[in-house]
Amino acid sequence: MEPSRGSTGPYIMETRFELIDEDIKSESAVNSPMPPFSETIPPFKSSTPLPSTETAEMTDDAPPMAGPTPAAKKKKGTASTVKKAPKRPKSVREPKKPKSAKSTEANSTAAEDASDEDDESDNGPYCLCRGPDDHRWMICCERCEDWFHGECVHIAKDVGESLIEKFICPNCTTDNLMTLYKKTCTLGSCRKAARLNHSPPSVFCSDEHAQTWWERMLARLPKAKARAALSDELSQEEFMALLSSDLATIDGDGAWTLRAPFSGQKSEMNGDETAIEERLAQILTEEEKDYLAKKAHARFKLAEETLLCQKMITLVELVQERRRAAISAGLFAEDICGYDQRLDTIGSRDAFAAFVKSPEGEAIFQASKVGDPLGEGDEVRGMCERKRCKIHSGWHKMLVLAVKYQIKELSDQAAEVGENERILREAAEERWRRRQAEQNWVEVLDG
Repeated sequence: MEPSRGSTGPYIMETRFELIDEDIKSESAVNSPMPPFSETIPPFKSSTPLPSTETAEMTDDAPPMAGPTPAAKKKKGTASTVKKAPKRPKSVREPKKPKSAKSTEANSTAAEDASDEDDESDNGPYCLCRGPDDHRWMICCERCEDWFHGECVHIAKDVGESLIEKFICPNCTTDNLMTLYKKTCTLGSCRKAARLNHSPPSVFCSDEHAQTWWERMLARLPKAKARAALSDELSQEEFMALLSSDLATIDGDGAWTLRAPFSGQKSEMNGDETAIEERLAQILTEEEKDYLAKKAHARFKLAEETLLCQKMITLVELVQERRRAAISAGLFAEDICGYDQRLDTIGSRDAFAAFVKSPEGEAIFQASKVGDPLGEGDEVRGMCERKRCKIHSGWHKMLVLAVKYQIKELSDQAAEVGENERILREAAEERWRRRQAEQNWVEVLDG
């Protein structure tokens, strides 16, 4: 039998109990407090639908965890970026903060202040651009100790780290203070420093690069079979033969060079001039002996002229001493010329040589004193007595400088003559050594 809806049967009682359960559940959902650490908001029943706030709630500031959170330690000298979270819509109700929110907020504020101070000190100003580091490579000036971006001073990172010995910024660069670079490895593609301070020193950064350089240079030479018949270019086999011979040497600058055959060998009679002359007398031809005799006579003449020039300077100094003695004795004023007429022969080789050989000249250089030309003991006779004389103005300095320049020219001429003699002697010795090596010489036997 079907129960009636108006009666108070079991069906009505069951429906009543279901309504009571729904009221209890809705009351508990409204009055119960929200979990303090929940990141989701319980559903809110409303007749008017609200806009979706899922994105705003996910990006908004959630209630902080209990206890202070230490600020992340940032490396000094690096830039940092700060992203602001989007604002929460006003229509969304914020959850309640726990009791420890005040202490957490104070600690986070102090950490942010310290981070801001680090950002200000690390963000510059640096370099010529007066900007931050921006995580770019920088180099420090050795003088002002400021940091500069490699891009701003036109220095690449690999060059700055490997090839710069001492960096001086453009602001501190002067004629006497500038950036010092290390010598680059001789291998063209290498950007590293050469090992000049190693023992033994090397113009390469490593032994591998030295081997590579030699292999490349040898590979550019043609082989003996592939070379043209009339080509004067060395082949690979000839070049290796030169390296293996005693002709490959190192010059005074440390560079590899080839010396001429049968040259560079020191004489076995070094220091014994008599033995050297006797040996040269056997090696030199008559024409070479005559040439050396003429060169020796030329050097002797140049030495005599140089001695005359030295006597010219001595005569100028003696006349100057006589003028000073006259001024000290009160016979002359400071502005008196004091030029002596016997200085007219200075600068003329033959005229001065005749004066030196004259009795007056011999007496002056023997006594090392210039006196009265007439020999009467007059202390000012023979000197120019005009004040501020324009004719003889600066005679002391001008005469000395002219004679010194003449001495320098004579010295250069003597060095040139001596070099010609040396070349001829070395050529004669080289010729003799070649004949000995080839066993091609003639010995004249008496009898």
